[in-house]
Amino acid sequence: MKGRTAWREMLRECGLTRGDLWLTGGLLAVSAVLGLMFLLSSPAPRYVTVRVDGTQVLRVPLSRDGVYPIGETNTITVSDGEVRMTHADCPDQICVKTGSISRSGQSIVCAPNRVVVTVTGEDKDAQLYTR
Repeated sequence: MKGRTAWREMLRECGLTRGDLWLTGGLLAVSAVLGLMFLLSSPAPRYVTVRVDGTQVLRVPLSRDGVYPIGETNTITVSDGEVRMTHADCPDQICVKTGSISRSGQSIVCAPNRVVVTVTGEDKDAQLYTR
């Protein structure tokens, strides 16, 4: 009983009540559960969608490494969760100089060849682009 009394005195000195301790403990428990859910949730799969003249010609998961020719004019390379244009026969080479993209919504555009490479979110989101 002596330990309980010491705790009560310490709480009174700090201006805390038993309810404050319950509230703090509850908030810590909720935070731990939400943090665990965040850590255990898997990220949404991402896809590379390639369109030529507005028509989808290729769609591959961003997790599948490879080199993909786009017609006879362009080539994309998917590696380590990123995609980049590695070859284009256009004169300005802006699409090649763009570098790698990996986040949903990012695009690489080769205007002379009318090629658009886009990273899309999970499968149901990607369907919006496949009309």
